[in-house]
Amino acid sequence: MTTEGLGNRVKRLLTANVHALVSSLEARTPQAVLEQYLREFDEVIAQARVGLGQHEAAKHQAAKAIARLNNEIERLDEQVTVALNQGDDAAARAGTERQIDLEDQLGTLNGSLQEAVEKSEATETDLLGLRAKRAEMEQALAGMVAARSATERGGSVGAAPGASAGVRAEQLEQGFNRAMTSATGVAGLGAGNSSADASLLKRLETLHKEQRVNERLERLKAGRGAARS
Repeated sequence: MTTEGLGNRVKRLLTANVHALVSSLEARTPQAVLEQYLREFDEVIAQARVGLGQHEAAKHQAAKAIARLNNEIERLDEQVTVALNQGDDAAARAGTERQIDLEDQLGTLNGSLQEAVEKSEATETDLLGLRAKRAEMEQALAGMVAARSATERGGSVGAAPGASAGVRAEQLEQGFNRAMTSATGVAGLGAGNSSADASLLKRLETLHKEQRVNERLERLKAGRGAARS
């Protein structure tokens, strides 16, 4: 099995010059080469479809999680209001802290959903490019086989049909490489090493959260007071 990476295979296939390939086959067995190239296109397309399925699954899971968190946040809104109306500041604070935790998770999930949407759209576009390139390759090579067969029978040789790769293939290659790099698990920026004290960073995070909770509770209480006046 080939050890060439998927991204490199996609790049090579999308940027292949069909007519240069056809010319290089003059002294070779065209049918065998045709089958080899088409088989490789089919393999890469199949892998891209798997990647697309993964992106679609990620979209579905992120959307479900976002809906669940939104429902929980709305439910806590009602509970915090009840607690404040009954003068139970401790319960209101606990509910508000939980809300803030969920809202932070919501921000992360929204980012994940947007990323999955972009990857899915890019992969769909790139699949179209691969399929079009495969059809172009098949048409040109099949035309050459037919022309050679006609020559062997004493007929005239026609020009091999098929369009050139063009700028569109290069653009599709760039987008497909981005999508497939992510689909094949290449890691992004890592956390890296930090000389900061972990306990102090945790304390900083806690203080920031407490400030957010206090500010929200103050706004809620102020709103209740204004409503009563």
